[in-house]
Amino acid sequence: MRHRIGTGARSVEARFADAAKGDYYVDLRATAPWLHAPQAQRSFGAGVPRFTYRFHTAPLVPAQDYDGIAFVARSTCSHPLPGAEE
Repeated sequence: MRHRIGTGARSVEARFADAAKGDYYVDLRATAPWLHAPQAQRSFGAGVPRFTYRFHTAPLVPAQDYDGIAFVARSTCSHPLPGAEE
Protein backbone atom coordinates (compact mmCIF):
# COMPACT_ATOMS: atom_id res chain seq x y z
CA MET A 1 0.00 0.00 0.00
CA ARG A 2 1.36 3.44 -0.89
CA HIS A 3 1.63 6.21 1.69
CA ARG A 4 2.86 9.75 1.32
CA ILE A 5 5.33 10.55 4.09
CA GLY A 6 6.44 14.08 3.21
CA THR A 7 9.71 15.63 4.34
CA GLY A 8 8.95 16.23 8.00
CA ALA A 9 9.66 19.51 9.78
CA ARG A 10 12.44 18.51 12.18
CA SER A 11 14.72 16.49 9.92
CA VAL A 12 17.80 17.19 7.85
CA GLU A 13 15.82 15.80 4.90
CA ALA A 14 13.42 18.75 5.21
CA ARG A 15 16.35 21.17 4.95
CA PHE A 16 17.65 19.37 1.86
CA ALA A 17 14.17 19.41 0.30
CA ASP A 18 13.97 23.18 0.84
CA ALA A 19 17.48 23.84 -0.51
CA ALA A 20 16.84 22.85 -4.14
CA LYS A 21 14.16 21.14 -6.18
CA GLY A 22 14.73 17.67 -7.64
CA ASP A 23 17.54 15.17 -7.12
CA TYR A 24 21.09 16.35 -6.39
CA TYR A 25 24.39 15.48 -4.69
CA VAL A 26 25.98 17.50 -1.87
CA ASP A 27 29.76 17.29 -1.42
CA LEU A 28 30.14 17.61 2.36
CA ARG A 29 33.91 18.21 2.39
CA ALA A 30 33.47 22.01 1.99
CA THR A 31 29.98 22.98 3.08
CA ALA A 32 27.71 25.31 5.01
CA PRO A 33 28.25 25.54 8.79
CA TRP A 34 24.89 23.92 9.64
CA LEU A 35 26.11 20.67 8.03
CA HIS A 36 28.81 20.48 10.74
CA ALA A 37 26.24 20.81 13.57
CA PRO A 38 24.03 18.10 15.10
CA GLN A 39 20.84 17.45 13.13
CA ALA A 40 18.05 14.88 13.24
CA GLN A 41 17.49 12.42 10.40
CA ARG A 42 14.39 10.34 9.93
CA SER A 43 15.02 6.76 10.94
CA PHE A 44 12.87 3.89 9.76
CA GLY A 45 13.36 0.79 7.67
CA ALA A 46 11.25 -0.90 5.03
CA GLY A 47 8.12 -0.65 7.15
CA VAL A 48 7.16 2.97 7.77
CA PRO A 49 4.66 3.49 10.60
CA ARG A 50 1.77 5.36 9.01
CA PHE A 51 1.02 8.04 11.60
CA THR A 52 4.09 8.13 13.86
CA TYR A 53 6.91 8.13 11.27
CA ARG A 54 7.67 11.82 11.88
CA PHE A 55 8.73 11.00 15.45
CA HIS A 56 11.28 8.36 14.40
CA THR A 57 14.55 10.30 14.25
CA ALA A 58 18.21 9.61 14.92
CA PRO A 59 21.13 12.00 15.53
CA LEU A 60 23.36 12.98 12.60
CA VAL A 61 26.22 15.41 11.93
CA PRO A 62 26.15 15.32 8.10
CA ALA A 63 29.69 16.54 7.35
CA GLN A 64 31.18 14.34 10.09
CA ASP A 65 29.23 11.17 9.26
CA TYR A 66 29.39 11.33 5.43
CA ASP A 67 31.63 12.61 2.62
CA GLY A 68 28.58 13.39 0.52
CA ILE A 69 24.84 12.92 0.40
CA ALA A 70 22.72 12.08 -2.62
CA PHE A 71 19.28 13.61 -2.14
CA VAL A 72 16.43 11.86 -3.98
CA ALA A 73 13.36 14.09 -3.97
CA ARG A 74 10.82 11.41 -4.85
CA SER A 75 10.91 7.63 -4.68
CA THR A 76 8.41 4.89 -5.43
CA CYS A 77 7.27 1.74 -3.67
CA SER A 78 9.59 -1.24 -3.76
CA HIS A 79 8.49 -4.40 -5.58
CA PRO A 80 9.82 -7.97 -5.28
CA LEU A 81 12.18 -9.04 -8.05
CA PRO A 82 10.79 -11.66 -10.45
CA GLY A 83 11.42 -15.13 -9.03
CA ALA A 84 12.20 -13.81 -5.54
CA GLU A 85 8.84 -14.90 -4.11
CA GLU A 86 9.81 -18.56 -3.77
